[in-house]
Amino acid sequence: MRAPLPTDESTRLRSLRALEVLDSESEPLFDAMTRAAALAAGTPIALVSLVDADRQWFKSNHGMGETTQTSRDAAFCAHTILGEGVLEVADAQADARFADNPLVTDGPRIRFYAGAPIILCDGSRIGSVCVIDRQPRSLSGQQRAILAELGRAAAMALEQRRHAMDRSRALARQRQAEALLAEDRLRLSNIIESMRVGTWEWSIGSGALRLNSRWAAIIGRTPDELEPASIETWQRCCQENDWTQLQRAIESHLQGSTEEIDCELRMLHRDGSYVWVRCRGRVMQRNEVGAPLRMCGALADISRAKETEARLQASEAFLDRTGRLARVGGWELDLQTMEFTFSDQVCRIHEVPAGFRPDLDEALGFYPVEARATLEAAVRKAVGDGRGWDLELPFVTARGNHVWVRVVGEVEYAEGQPRWLIGALQEITLRRRAIRALEVSERRFRKLFQHSLGLICTHDLEGNLISVNPAAANQLGYSVSELVGRNFSELMPDELRQEFEKYMQRIVIAKTDSGVIRLKARDGSLHTWQYHNVLDDEDEHPYVLGHAQDITEREQHEKTLRELTIRDPLTGCFNRRLLHEIEKELRPGDRWACIAVDLDRFKLVNDTHGHQRGDEVLIGMGQFLSRHVRPRDHVVRAGGDEFLVLLRDVDETGVQRVVEALRDDRAQAPIAFTLGTAVRRRGATLEATIAVADDALYAQRSRDRG
Repeated sequence: MRAPLPTDESTRLRSLRALEVLDSESEPLFDAMTRAAALAAGTPIALVSLVDADRQWFKSNHGMGETTQTSRDAAFCAHTILGEGVLEVADAQADARFADNPLVTDGPRIRFYAGAPIILCDGSRIGSVCVIDRQPRSLSGQQRAILAELGRAAAMALEQRRHAMDRSRALARQRQAEALLAEDRLRLSNIIESMRVGTWEWSIGSGALRLNSRWAAIIGRTPDELEPASIETWQRCCQENDWTQLQRAIESHLQGSTEEIDCELRMLHRDGSYVWVRCRGRVMQRNEVGAPLRMCGALADISRAKETEARLQASEAFLDRTGRLARVGGWELDLQTMEFTFSDQVCRIHEVPAGFRPDLDEALGFYPVEARATLEAAVRKAVGDGRGWDLELPFVTARGNHVWVRVVGEVEYAEGQPRWLIGALQEITLRRRAIRALEVSERRFRKLFQHSLGLICTHDLEGNLISVNPAAANQLGYSVSELVGRNFSELMPDELRQEFEKYMQRIVIAKTDSGVIRLKARDGSLHTWQYHNVLDDEDEHPYVLGHAQDITEREQHEKTLRELTIRDPLTGCFNRRLLHEIEKELRPGDRWACIAVDLDRFKLVNDTHGHQRGDEVLIGMGQFLSRHVRPRDHVVRAGGDEFLVLLRDVDETGVQRVVEALRDDRAQAPIAFTLGTAVRRRGATLEATIAVADDALYAQRSRDRG
């Protein structure tokens, strides 16, 4: 039975997602909690489970293998979050709420469950710390108390984790602001060096002030307009509060409390606006008793820097607001100007350049008609009642790619009126595809097992068949019931049964195994199967899931094709392609010997008796050589009237034994011949060994001809 939704479901989900923990990596702290829970309760399984809108996701999983989440419909923890205390189910099969639950009737076959809700500071119950057993049982009072404490510890750990992330982001923003400030200071230094700043000199005794043209230009005036310049002239041009600040800075410096003055001031421009300037200076001249006489400094227009700082602060505020909604790209719509601001991530989702600023119609144009209507209705409702929205909608990018997005938004007010729409955008195409693919995959697997033409089976670690699909049983001449319970090795030829033991050893160690296996059908025929099997040992009863294809016909066909490619069509001997295959598999220590055979005066046979007689001689010579070698040796027609005899695992004595046999029986050969031999040296190529045999043959022929 599916658990009802909590009354605060929307608030609860916002609190959960604000933690920014869903789909995060495992962390030692939470893994320690589940180990502690399992130890305290004496159960094989313990979880830190967070209940999302349509799933429960495991922040920590002790004892359930690689499982990371399950459907919320089947989640015991969805019932736990309905209350504030520990939920204990002594026997799930006897509990009407869970008796037909797939987690009870199927893997992992839950019988006992106990969960303590994880309750945040705001009261949101976002999940549980739970323990699970496959046997009915109950917890002691102390165990229940420990589980409740672990639930509270998990809540504190999650909130502390979020606070740590907030502090990290705040520190990053602070560092960014400090970096920008350092950049501004460097820029100011460069301006001073290039005389692009205003300069001033103040005679402290007389009050006279000397200003350069740049100082005057900063406030839209000329030096002549400011003459006669005095400290009062500066006061008239300075914003009142800022002048007070400057006076205090000067007094502090004159008293020796500071090494220099450094103030940011607002100066009155000719056009009536205020210009932000940075004023720096220090005493440059003192009298014989140390009293200050003259102070010098510089004045720089920092209006642009101030604008940059203001934009930075606005940007940080914007990112902070969107960050509260989701860990994705943020957007903002100014309801007065109807102008959008997109973060770089939102631009990437739209597949438009960074800095793209669409109007409202342009932004809505990325949604298909029905989705656009849904979004417009949500926006109107939000503006009307002040509540945000959270939608999953189809979306078409600027490049025409069809994706799904999650769009979240809310209204922000200024002076009681809607002022901005602000929110986040997340591409969720893969998640939606994954959910659909999982559903389709489960249906397909059921059909595949029943109707697959290949072999699909399961067997235990003793090799006993647990299940087998009908098609495979039929191919072997059995019914399914005849095969289930039999040992897999019984289907193998006697001489290959020891290979099954090696296979079982491999798959237990590596968890997977692939290869080729031969099975004997009821009628005694052998079938070759190419398999890929996987060990599933997450349950208390491990088993092997096997999948194989019957490649008997393909294997025979490939063997026939291979024979055709490496055989000489005239003599039936091997051709030179065999040499390449041997060379590819040759190891440094392999022992091979070669006898090079050349037919004497074969050209005269062709010229005198014709090519048909020549072909008969070649065929006969191939047969003659084949009679004198072992089945594992090879007779190769190297080309024309040249043959090679390749002998495996022989030394010089073994080669000479074959040579003597050929010479002793040469009267049975269709033509006279000359031989040359060579034994492969360690590490030498086969071609090099053949070359040595050829050299020996030509040397022998030279000796024979005197």
